[in-house]
Amino acid sequence: MRAIQLVPAGVVLLALGAIGAASLDRPTASPNLAAVTRQATVTAATRACPPPLGGGTGTIALIAGPPGSAGSGVSGQAVLTSLPPAGVQLQPAAAIRANGPGVLSLLTVPAGSSAAPKGKGSNPASVPTGWSVTATGTMAQAMEAEVASSSGLASLRCGEPGSDIWFIGPGQQNGAAQIQLQLLNIDALAATVNVSLITDAGPVQAGSDTGITVPPHETMTESLSPAAGSSSVVAIEVDTSSGRVAADVSEGGSAHGNTTTWLPSAAEPSTQLVIPGVPPSSKAELFLTVPGTADAKLNVLAITPQGQYRPFGAQPVDLPGQSASSMALTPLGGAAAAIEITANVPVTATVLVPGSGVGAFTTATGPISEQAVVAGNISGSGLTPSLVLSAPAGSARVRLTEISANTGSASPASQVVSVRAGRTLMVPVKAPPGAKAGAPFAVVITPLPGSGPLYAARVETQGQSAVAGIIPAASALTTISLPPVRDSYDAIAP
Repeated sequence: MRAIQLVPAGVVLLALGAIGAASLDRPTASPNLAAVTRQATVTAATRACPPPLGGGTGTIALIAGPPGSAGSGVSGQAVLTSLPPAGVQLQPAAAIRANGPGVLSLLTVPAGSSAAPKGKGSNPASVPTGWSVTATGTMAQAMEAEVASSSGLASLRCGEPGSDIWFIGPGQQNGAAQIQLQLLNIDALAATVNVSLITDAGPVQAGSDTGITVPPHETMTESLSPAAGSSSVVAIEVDTSSGRVAADVSEGGSAHGNTTTWLPSAAEPSTQLVIPGVPPSSKAELFLTVPGTADAKLNVLAITPQGQYRPFGAQPVDLPGQSASSMALTPLGGAAAAIEITANVPVTATVLVPGSGVGAFTTATGPISEQAVVAGNISGSGLTPSLVLSAPAGSARVRLTEISANTGSASPASQVVSVRAGRTLMVPVKAPPGAKAGAPFAVVITPLPGSGPLYAARVETQGQSAVAGIIPAASALTTISLPPVRDSYDAIAP
């Protein structure tokens, strides 16, 4: 759906000349001497956290720095900076800094205050504000930031800025009376954003949601309820024709007692997806979209503690192109699971389970590389956190490390668990011994050498089985792979 960007002819000629000159100035490398992939240490990381639901102050659970680095002389810093609403004059907000490396910080982010009072003798108006999270040096390694409650329970991962972001979930006829989109620009250049919708009735004309300008270091809020109409399912694509943004979607309304829930971003459309962390539930629902014009044939595989099976039978599920639909996952029978989807054309998907408000969502992630971190977890007061670990292809051994926010009295605790090939394992976790009762804690998930691909999510339950929140676990890297560099015309490709 994105516009094609053409490289100016002059740039192409200059680039071709540079490559040609480089080839003449030095011998062509022998294939046997080709550069190899090397590892580079992560020294910068950025996230963007949306304004708190309902306005007012909010909480961000943040952990930065390599696991086990608490108390060490780690360089760099992690700083939160306000992203005020576009066009609103606010009093300058002070930056907020993380406590230290490898330490779980619960940071209170205030609402913005208008620069001018609403009227004579009145106090400045309170304005919901987004926040950027920027980490440098070794503090950028394995950084994780999440929107959390005041108690420290995370409800949403703060998003990485990008140029193509997807969401899919229920529409207005399926409980989401209000749908709002937050666009956050952490960069120094303006971003131009286009928003496209596909519902169960087909593609929706973009209308005023095309060519939205998001100013630098600001937040914009767009209501998608009018465009979504009376849909039961809505898929949302946010792409930029210039710049990049982070995006978040919230859903709610009177059907759920005016409770609002975050709809996490879905994976980029692909022919293979794995959705981890589906908790035991007899009413889970799978939301699917086929963004391209070609029809899709999907195979859905459930990975459970008892093994793998196909909840919809051996025959592929047929879906038309440019469609959005939902399917009940009642065939799971109340077992914890990961959902693996393979298709002939790119698709994306989300799973919804009943819970507070619209419910709790889990979306597709990649296998964990190095480690993953879930920062905001609570054990006690009726809340029980568990990790749902799935190993679709090959067994896995995993180290789980719990790090309390109260580091003065509790050292990190760890355990090693094994996940059988083709199985899912649900493992309860809790704050390390010595932590204050009910204190928030972070969990670091580290696959051990020789493990097969591992997918994970944190599920927090209230009482016996009510789901209070799900956080799919994404890799929190300390290093990244740099591919070999060689003379190639790909260097000038758009």
